Amino acid sequence: MQKKFYAFLSGGLLLLMQGAAAQDTTQTNLLNTVVVTATKFAKKQGETGKVVTVISREQIDRSRGKSVAQLLNEQVGMVIAGANSNPGKNKEIYFRGATTNYTTILIDGIPINDASGLTGSNIDLRFIPTDQIERIEILRGTQSTMYGADAIAGVINVITRKGGDKAVSVSGDLNWGSNRTVKGTVGANGRTENIDYNLSFTHLETDGISEAEDTLNTGKFDRDGYKQDAFMANIGIHASEKLTLRPFLMYSKFKSDYDGGSFTDGGNKTNSEFLHTGISGVYTLDKGMIQANYGFQKVNRAETSSFGVSNYDGRNWIGDIFGNYNVTDWMQVLAGVELRKSQLLDTSLSTPNPDMHNTSPYAALFFRNLGGFNLELGGRYTLHNTYGNNFTYTINPSYLIAEKVKVFATLATGFKAPTLTNLYGQWGSNPNLEPEEARTYEGGAEVSVWNNKLDLRGVVFKRDIKNVIFYNNLGEYVNLNEQNDKGFELEATVKPAKSLQINAYYAFVEGSTNTVSSTGKDSLYSDVLARRPKHSGGINIGYEICPHLFISSNVRFNGEKNDLRFDPVTYASSPVMVKEFTLWDMYVEYRYSKKGRLYANFNNITDTKYNEIYGYGTLGFNVMAGISFNF
Repeated sequence: MQKKFYAFLSGGLLLLMQGAAAQDTTQTNLLNTVVVTATKFAKKQGETGKVVTVISREQIDRSRGKSVAQLLNEQVGMVIAGANSNPGKNKEIYFRGATTNYTTILIDGIPINDASGLTGSNIDLRFIPTDQIERIEILRGTQSTMYGADAIAGVINVITRKGGDKAVSVSGDLNWGSNRTVKGTVGANGRTENIDYNLSFTHLETDGISEAEDTLNTGKFDRDGYKQDAFMANIGIHASEKLTLRPFLMYSKFKSDYDGGSFTDGGNKTNSEFLHTGISGVYTLDKGMIQANYGFQKVNRAETSSFGVSNYDGRNWIGDIFGNYNVTDWMQVLAGVELRKSQLLDTSLSTPNPDMHNTSPYAALFFRNLGGFNLELGGRYTLHNTYGNNFTYTINPSYLIAEKVKVFATLATGFKAPTLTNLYGQWGSNPNLEPEEARTYEGGAEVSVWNNKLDLRGVVFKRDIKNVIFYNNLGEYVNLNEQNDKGFELEATVKPAKSLQINAYYAFVEGSTNTVSSTGKDSLYSDVLARRPKHSGGINIGYEICPHLFISSNVRFNGEKNDLRFDPVTYASSPVMVKEFTLWDMYVEYRYSKKGRLYANFNNITDTKYNEIYGYGTLGFNVMAGISFNF
């Protein structure tokens, strides 16, 4: 099956190039796309050597019925374990071979964290509904200089919708699907002379499937249901021509049933709540801007299992003020300072209600359009109350040729701070842990050819992480691991006709985790990466048959991968291989008017039997259909 997929992908790319050469209609040229996540202010992709992927609002609208995890799972170099498992199954981000705790997630540029979790580096993707997302920008590679601790594999910036075109606009959708799934969203947005606003409420409920896989087909494994409510609001207050203030609020909660482990049925339950609120302010200068962000996050989780009831309560505060200024036509500067504080509320710990905080000044210098040459030089100095100080830097040159070809390279360092549960938690905590440190090398090229109808991008990378924290056989967290990853990514986007767009990608990643002796001189053993396939790829074809009818087809391939078999009696883990799989989805949309559409998502059309995580079930053929309106 793997060879068939590669042949299919190669043949598809060849046909795309031939089709692009034969027709001269619509232009794409992603080098002209403006992004904000790469540098914290608006910049064309052609002016930065950072690798950014944008999931547009149009793509999100034409993926109705899919979760954020499923959208991300369709991006090159990114595997979300559990994305197509039971909706209540936790979603693990594996980005360029790195584990889930090395990716920073932002909402409108503000990092969101779960201080109560073991990883502590990102929020549960299940909390974020897709319905009010304007776009998602995925920034690849180590980004600790711009975004601080944890941004070792990359950054995911979820940008929410703002305002509207008139004073009051109401929108919504209603969906029905397999496994007795119902989802509804209603929202209102608008704009007046001095105010814009956006409000939305989403409800999702499903009977789900059995989270654990019933390999013996006993039929006795019950369904594990999932129920979620989410509310989002932001208000833009245009105090003057130059000053805008934007308070925001996001509240999300879900209830989920979950099983006792791989191949093990169970009656466990979890109730989780997430609050994210704060304010953002932007003051526009003649040649730049000043922005200040404040965010507060709170996560509460209550889990009921055979071990009893466990409650987790984490709080996170973040303040960030920065500004950029165009010194000359060819030089820009960015400078800022960030303050973070996290707290775990638990009086039963040896250190009751532990907290940690840090202050991080950072700066970057950008040289642009020097005969096509662009360069970013950046650094951040983090003063941490627990483990001391840390300096990270970025060197990112790129060269743009005739607005058509960009070559780039990056050398960047990053770090990940120990979490509060690593330092003070109930199980194996170690207050003497050091931060994990990373160094990443990256290079590649991006090309726009055939009259800007075909965009190609290729990237190679190598990442080394030392002092990796792991849980040893003595039941304690220690800094004795090293992780080394390398790989490459290939992407192609072609729009040979106004009504046709095709995207294809392929990613290769390999690496190992080495456990070394306490002296750092001897390797005790080495493990290959778990839950990360070496080979993954996909192709998506979208075609607007007529102004009212759109259809797309999406094929994704995951190669075989390693996983761990967990023994619930001995608590020991042993390696196991998970087979490769290919999935085929389709989406159909009919616009019955300018203000409404009917749509349906057909997922896993071939009803493929596969595993994302060893011992856990996945969705077979399933459908989500609905209607949307806007007036």
